[in-house]
Amino acid sequence: MAGVLRRRFMGIRAFQESDIEAAGQMAHDIWAYELEGTRPELNRFIHEYLVRYYDVNRHLSFSVVDDGLDAFLLAGLKADRSGCDGWFCRKLSFFPDKEKKIAQEYRNYLTRNGDAVKKFMGENDVQMGLFMSRVGGTGRMLLDNLERICRKNGVGNLFLWADVTCNVPYYEKNGFTVVDRFENDVSLDTGCLDTYVFRKKLD
Repeated sequence: MAGVLRRRFMGIRAFQESDIEAAGQMAHDIWAYELEGTRPELNRFIHEYLVRYYDVNRHLSFSVVDDGLDAFLLAGLKADRSGCDGWFCRKLSFFPDKEKKIAQEYRNYLTRNGDAVKKFMGENDVQMGLFMSRVGGTGRMLLDNLERICRKNGVGNLFLWADVTCNVPYYEKNGFTVVDRFENDVSLDTGCLDTYVFRKKLD
């Protein structure tokens, strides 16, 4: 019964500045293993940067919050750009050179994937940049909410990229189709990951 009551009181709201730290922690909790061997400080920094990198349009980005952050979805238009370069450079200045290189490789990886998606996007299409949940059903709530808003505003397509560390079958199950597949180097240590560009037509 407690689970039913909890879900009943969940609500979707706009993603806020106060969500960034918790969203970064969620990303770290799920993907920290990808940076195994790095210091916890660097690992945590990179995952908070991931959130800040995709926090580009608060009109298209949402959270599900109960006692804490249960899920979030960050999305934006083709022309939207992250304003976190200053934050990245300030924080990175405190790390040693070897760790700076790892963080910069990761930033380049995100940029290359973003550029691959933008090749397929029209000016009024929307890219889902980061989409995570820790409570069952909350991801579906956020996706439905974004699709409803996009349709209402005449958006023709939703796009996203996902590599093999992501839940690729989830997107296929929810109506996304692969429009491109390529290999992308994360870093010299990690090597290449198969990466997919997905599209969902909304019209």
